[in-house]
Amino acid sequence: MAERWLQVAVSIGSSSLLTSTCVAAMPITRRQTLQWASSLLLGASPFASSTATPASAAASSPGERAGQLSLFAGQIQLHGHTDGPVGKATFFDPRGLAVDPRNGDIILADAANALIRRITPAGEVSTLAGGAEDRVNKDGPALQARFVGPDALAVALDGTIYIADSYANTIRVLRNGEVSTLAGQVGRQGYADGQGTAAQFNHPVGIAVDPRTGDVLVADAYNNTLRRISPKGRVRTIGGQPGVNDHRDGLLKQALFNTPVGIAVAPDGTIYVSEFFNQDVRKITPQGMVGTLAGNPAKRGDTDGRGVAALFRKPQQLCLDAHGNIILADGGNHKVRRITPAGEVTTLAGQGQLDKVELGPLPGALITPYGVAPGPQGSVLVSSGEAVLRITQAA
Repeated sequence: MAERWLQVAVSIGSSSLLTSTCVAAMPITRRQTLQWASSLLLGASPFASSTATPASAAASSPGERAGQLSLFAGQIQLHGHTDGPVGKATFFDPRGLAVDPRNGDIILADAANALIRRITPAGEVSTLAGGAEDRVNKDGPALQARFVGPDALAVALDGTIYIADSYANTIRVLRNGEVSTLAGQVGRQGYADGQGTAAQFNHPVGIAVDPRTGDVLVADAYNNTLRRISPKGRVRTIGGQPGVNDHRDGLLKQALFNTPVGIAVAPDGTIYVSEFFNQDVRKITPQGMVGTLAGNPAKRGDTDGRGVAALFRKPQQLCLDAHGNIILADGGNHKVRRITPAGEVTTLAGQGQLDKVELGPLPGALITPYGVAPGPQGSVLVSSGEAVLRITQAA
């Protein structure tokens, strides 16, 4: 039965992809293997880890029209850096996901491999940039360039890919086959606004592109700030105070954040931010007012509902679907949640503390979901268990 589900899921990879606004978010050391790799190569992460069991598949009758959790690309609980058909390709701690609006390609930050990967609508996985053998901040031709620990990425309307190389504390750009550093000082964590390499970050993880201006927005996690980078590399802080981890709504210039990790921008300029330790999702209007859309900074948990009645646990990446809903990887609850513009929270997939991948009828089960992106025919893609999974809602 498990074998049948895997075969069905792989065939889905050839479907055409729906494009939408989507961004990437937060680092979390999820398995003992990644803990080892992170401590050896990248430096230890303070975020929660988990030990997982292999995937299973639930039974379902052939004619059933219930929602499904299926395999989209990669191999569950098997890591590597193999390119090729989606059913044979491998990743090592896949994190941020984004959609190329030009062609529907899924772009993936393959963190522990230090690679940027692409999944085409035809179901082929290839490496766009980086090399799994080195972990350095090196610019140049894409396959000769190197990353330290790419955690999140965003794709502009022209196909330019912006990458939060979190463990290098830099923001990188992949454009026309060349990788360059847009902002940040390699390997130097700190806080400074300024031009290009004069600016400093402290574990930048969430990244998005403002469709109105082309500016890059960054959730600078350990600085507890939101940063804006102009297309020419000028960095300025738009929200939060470095060194102050708290929760305060109101004017953006006075608002406070606690480890912002995911960021998304709507077509009208509304910004959504997920916070790892405040365990909420904030909304910033184009007029610069900050409010708490969902979640409660004073209480973590696993509850659907509206606004502060809904509870999250260590939320990670978020993105926007075609209807303006926020899709959130609720990492600590092993769930993917949907938040309407009015703040109503429901669970799309996952069973709370059940720490394994279980394919088949929803809710299924996830291992510390991290990255999310809109997928084919209104589905949702999520990185979990060394693979990219697909959540398909009931017909």
